[in-house]
Amino acid sequence: MPARCAEKRPRAPREPFHVITAASYIAIDTLSRVSVVTSRVVKVPVLGLASLLPRASAIFTFGPQASNDTASAEDAHALTNLFDFHSWRARGSFIRSGQNRANCLGNLSLVLSQAGPLVAAETSGASGALSLLPTAGALIGAPAKELWVVYKLMPLAGVLSMLLSLGGNIVPTQTSEYELKTSAFSYGGFIATSHEERVDEVDDMVDHNWSDAKKFARRVECRAKEPKGSRKRLIVGFGIFLQCFWLTVLLAACWFTQSGSVVVWWCQAWGWMLFWYLTVAISSVLENIAGVPFTKQWTLRISKAPDVRISEDAPIVAHCAGKDMKGKNSISHPTITHTLPPIDISPHSDNQFTETKSSAYATVTDTTVSSTLSSTPRAILSNLEAGYNTTGRVIIDRSKPWSASRVPFYVIISLEGISHPHATFRVISKAISVGVYAAGTATFASATLITISVALTVLCLVLGAGVFGRVVAMWMASEMMKTDPVLHRVVKTRDEAADYIESILAIPGLTCEVMGHVIVNGRCIKRYNKWFRMATFFGVLAPPYDISKLAVSK
Repeated sequence: MPARCAEKRPRAPREPFHVITAASYIAIDTLSRVSVVTSRVVKVPVLGLASLLPRASAIFTFGPQASNDTASAEDAHALTNLFDFHSWRARGSFIRSGQNRANCLGNLSLVLSQAGPLVAAETSGASGALSLLPTAGALIGAPAKELWVVYKLMPLAGVLSMLLSLGGNIVPTQTSEYELKTSAFSYGGFIATSHEERVDEVDDMVDHNWSDAKKFARRVECRAKEPKGSRKRLIVGFGIFLQCFWLTVLLAACWFTQSGSVVVWWCQAWGWMLFWYLTVAISSVLENIAGVPFTKQWTLRISKAPDVRISEDAPIVAHCAGKDMKGKNSISHPTITHTLPPIDISPHSDNQFTETKSSAYATVTDTTVSSTLSSTPRAILSNLEAGYNTTGRVIIDRSKPWSASRVPFYVIISLEGISHPHATFRVISKAISVGVYAAGTATFASATLITISVALTVLCLVLGAGVFGRVVAMWMASEMMKTDPVLHRVVKTRDEAADYIESILAIPGLTCEVMGHVIVNGRCIKRYNKWFRMATFFGVLAPPYDISKLAVSK
């Protein structure tokens, strides 16, 4: 035992650790790495600050010497020169040129075996940086009701916002967050929120004994008389152009990344990153559609109508009591008003209706009864969903001037709560989002031959497209909300929704487009296929329905 102890060599004394010396070395090393990375992307001089500091070798003396083998020399040459995109792309094409997966993996193994430790470390770090992309949706921003407004007023812009969200949810999931007041919008902090004080005169023009549906209808009528909203087309059109630009930037970043990189377990796939983005976009659209806390919504496009005369056999959807029934805006025969006593429609009743002796009540015919029965508040939604089988002509007096709205505004009635299929759809969409996130993380972590220059460029482009896409959407929402383009009301029952819609359709002088029908003064004058209308996709960019197309001169 003593002999063995004597053979041990004494340890060399350790040098004292100095915090300032270590911090200086870290700073020098950081500046050197930044200068190398920057010079590989753009030709720029080395940072002048690095020349003012002592060399790292002056502080620490390393024992091992640099290797002079071929791999290390190629690594040093690759890391100290500009990035050669064409050579990088050609190498990736060579690897994928194999006839089958085995040949492709053989080519990849050959290329990786020729790479030195420096290149291997660089590609490993780049893959780790890109593996953060599946979490980009959470970095862009939280869900906002402003983006739901964009989706409802301009469906195309809303879908583009979903595509630029990178898997994030852009619409709130709570009913309480859907209060559409200009003063309540913050626009995610991206847009200024200074508002001018406005005097709301609607409350002074309604009877406080009215129902909530009539009060809301009065608000709709007052909004229809306000001559504002003409700038929305130009603003929304320019916003969509910016969204398409950032979407193009995002797709270009995906093409740039997959040109020379290879996924080990998906060797022959050239468009692997485009496929990743496609799955992210689909999951984002599904989750945003499922995230809205309303299973049923009714959207009405409202605009001011010209002075027209409607055919007497046009179906009555809602009773327009504000018009003189003998005037030129309505039919010529007597019509039932809201003061008509209830009609006994029981199957055991001998009479289909009760005729009164008072002269205040009109004598009705079978045709009037059928129109009345089809326009009761409870049946109005069922009739609109079934559709009115009608088309016709209206009369416009060309000798008299008239005016109509150039840009419509929207009224949205939402039924509170979600159905069982909607809840199931939410679960499925969330499961798809989780699966896409897991697959995306595994894909980026398995990607190889990606340089740090490519990783930094792609991260800047993709995250920049997502952030600026959100800013553009918020800007469009802020500009459109200046003209109060949407009125929203949440109801608890379907009958309450029918009351609101019936009160709105009964307003005289308005053109209401709802569920593929054009209704003027409470009567349906046209039915169309809403899937072939510009308003279904372009929203406020589409003009109101042109009633003059149905008009004949007088």
